[in-house]
Amino acid sequence: MKNLARLFISFLVLCSGSLASADIRLSSLFSSGMVLQRDVPTRISGYADPGEDVIVIVGDQLIGQAMGLGQGKMWSVTLPIFSAGPIEDILVKGNNEVRLTDLLAGDVWICSGQSNMEMSLAKGPWCPYGGVVNEAEEIAAANYPRIRLLTSTGKEGWSACTAESVKSFSAAGYFFGRELHKELDVPIGLVQAAGGGTPAEYWVPRKAREGWPEFAAELESARKVLSELKPVFDADRAAWAEWRKTSLEAQKRGLPVSEAPVPKLTDAERDMVRAAIHVDTTGQGYASRILPLTVMPVRGVIWYQGEANTARATHYAELMRQLIAGWRADWDQPDLPFVIMQLANFGGGGGGTWPALRAAQKEVVDTVPVTALAIAIDIGEEKDIHPKNKQDVGKRLALVAMEQIYGMDVVASGPTPEAAEFTDGKVRLTFAPGGRDQHLVFRSELGSGFEVAGADGKFMPASAVEAVGNTLVLASPQVAEPQLVRYAWADNPSASLFNTQGLPAAPFRLSIGTEGNE
Repeated sequence: MKNLARLFISFLVLCSGSLASADIRLSSLFSSGMVLQRDVPTRISGYADPGEDVIVIVGDQLIGQAMGLGQGKMWSVTLPIFSAGPIEDILVKGNNEVRLTDLLAGDVWICSGQSNMEMSLAKGPWCPYGGVVNEAEEIAAANYPRIRLLTSTGKEGWSACTAESVKSFSAAGYFFGRELHKELDVPIGLVQAAGGGTPAEYWVPRKAREGWPEFAAELESARKVLSELKPVFDADRAAWAEWRKTSLEAQKRGLPVSEAPVPKLTDAERDMVRAAIHVDTTGQGYASRILPLTVMPVRGVIWYQGEANTARATHYAELMRQLIAGWRADWDQPDLPFVIMQLANFGGGGGGTWPALRAAQKEVVDTVPVTALAIAIDIGEEKDIHPKNKQDVGKRLALVAMEQIYGMDVVASGPTPEAAEFTDGKVRLTFAPGGRDQHLVFRSELGSGFEVAGADGKFMPASAVEAVGNTLVLASPQVAEPQLVRYAWADNPSASLFNTQGLPAAPFRLSIGTEGNE
């Protein structure tokens, strides 16, 4: 019976080859070495001439047939549901044949965002700000044949994780995938789709933004700004580039350097132009980098982005809600998980715009189902917006995914405030320590990180005077009757609060006399 099936398949293959005039092509996502999402059906798809017969075979089994549609339209065939592990070769036959080999079923994760997701394990022409802590050792040890890597901009297809292939890959993505692979013992597919300096607008589907009632007015306003200011903005940039070029030449010759040109636009006007560009080009990254990936199911998304939106933090939560809803709609996965990395500490110690963006990231997780937040408030660097410790970034993303997406019994988060009260001139904070066998760890040598404010809303430093169990007592001689307390509320705050496992408390703001983090 098996021989008859093979003869039938051979007959179909021969027939299909005589009916077409052009080679079939698969979607770029499908190549040898790929990981297919386990336990769900996947459609393999590609392009063929109109009317061309396409046959899909897995091993010795004929899976299905399709007909080429031409004009850039894709045919598709639904593959069987695969459990985690190796998959037999897939043969796609039309006028030509494409054989996919070395295939695995496992969990596929999209690694998206801006530069801190794009940042690679090694520094190189692919990423000048790449390079992680213990770079050489990490690269040498990166031999994981069941972890597969794919870059959405590349045309080389999937590759097994080796010391060579991992050099130019997302460090955060790799360390995340490595943790999952070790704990789950299943193949992991990682797809890098990130770009340095890109705002959230770049990644949100255009149609999702256009469905927002306020977008039309926002777009009109942006185009007015561009019409009035962008020519001057471009002239300023051109003048600066020319000055920089001539200055470098003068320095090489030992000649004096002329003064830098004075920009015609103010800082505020330049920010207006940049914001207008982001609005006008909404969805460009999504259309080119994400939408092509939606032809196959995935397990989830890890997202590290926000630095480019700190000046517009008040809009970020709504923007991310639109982004997540749009991705889920195009993937046809209503519960597609998003694990978000909250911005790490960076820059000056007081105030700043980053706390509002971190608060917006938390708002997203509080309001959108099947999302989760990992915390990095203690592992950033004051003078480097691309911190080298991507190991902890990946590990914390993985812990949150294991707990909240996979339902595993792990400690994934640090202390969370449960209540704040004011008695005997002191503020008493009670925390949930973050999991089983955990308790509060206050590291006073790192600074307090706490502030309190009275009815005037002016925050003043508060010091911890006592830490007992999961309760912390604060005092501030500058605020007689505090009504608000906040922690780690600065671009680069003191982060002093952890649990036994070393996971940090997230920045928070809480009204005294209430329960729960605002």
